[in-house]
Amino acid sequence: MRIAILGAARIAARALIEPARAYAGPHARPQVRAIGASSPARARAFAAEHGIPVAGSYADVIARDDVDLVYIALPPSAHAHWTVEALKAGKHVMVEKPSALDAGEARAMVAAATAAGRRLVEAFHYAWHPLFLRAQEMVHGGMLGAVHRIEAAFEADIPFMPDEFRWRPDLGGGALADLGCYPVSWVRGLVEDEPQVTDAAQRLAQGVDVGTTAGLVLAGGGTAAISCSMDHPGPRAIWLTVAGSAGTLRIQNPLAPQFGHRFVLERPDGTVHEERFALRPTFEYQFDGILDAILTGAPMRPEGDEIIANIALMDAIRAAATRTTTDPAP
Repeated sequence: MRIAILGAARIAARALIEPARAYAGPHARPQVRAIGASSPARARAFAAEHGIPVAGSYADVIARDDVDLVYIALPPSAHAHWTVEALKAGKHVMVEKPSALDAGEARAMVAAATAAGRRLVEAFHYAWHPLFLRAQEMVHGGMLGAVHRIEAAFEADIPFMPDEFRWRPDLGGGALADLGCYPVSWVRGLVEDEPQVTDAAQRLAQGVDVGTTAGLVLAGGGTAAISCSMDHPGPRAIWLTVAGSAGTLRIQNPLAPQFGHRFVLERPDGTVHEERFALRPTFEYQFDGILDAILTGAPMRPEGDEIIANIALMDAIRAAATRTTTDPAP
């Protein structure tokens, strides 16, 4: 598998370059062949830092005939355009989350993948890790009984900087897009049918939401709540709780268990069962899974309608939200 990157972003090293070099699976060793960036100088600097043979523009990179997969690590506002262009050029695409600005863009991206006969996957790295797969096994297998409440949160401190895309509305910034897409995805990954939004609220500053909360109703009669913020004081808070008639599952750090996690099942009788999982990076599980799926035709997570549905639920949260304006970031 020959790979190119669009976007000289920090995440590209952790999400793709390092996992590609660590690959030890059954297929031929993948090669990161090219980097496309917003300027020639930026592309050359990134290529030199990471030992990538070719540096060029976005268009140069996706036009190459020695590239099979394009990883898009651009701000969200550029995801749809360059995903469609790469698919039209006959490349498979791994696009960073959130895949698009809205469900309309996501539908166009999925349609382009179908028309091109190529694979499109959104880079939710946690979804490939044994910890989240075990949570799905427990919930879907009935170990918790009937689920009546799910709560999920991703709270972090992202300091304001004028060039930080998370603080730029024109680039698709905001807490819901950058952080909240994960709790939305966690809840959706644990229920059989699509949740419906009952209420939502957003705090706005600098033209983006710095915090979003939402209440959801589940098809089986249960409820869910998600929250995210990028002005959270103190350490990051990343957690997921699933309460059912036969037990409550509490997970600390479902996002990146390699940096420490807790996975505890509490039974109504007071017994507690805790499990531990490999500290191998989520990004390596993701890379190995995506590579194998492209080469063998196996399913990927998420792709197709799953990509659209996650963005559609985020759209519904925005549509339902009441909004207040906070003091602008310093």
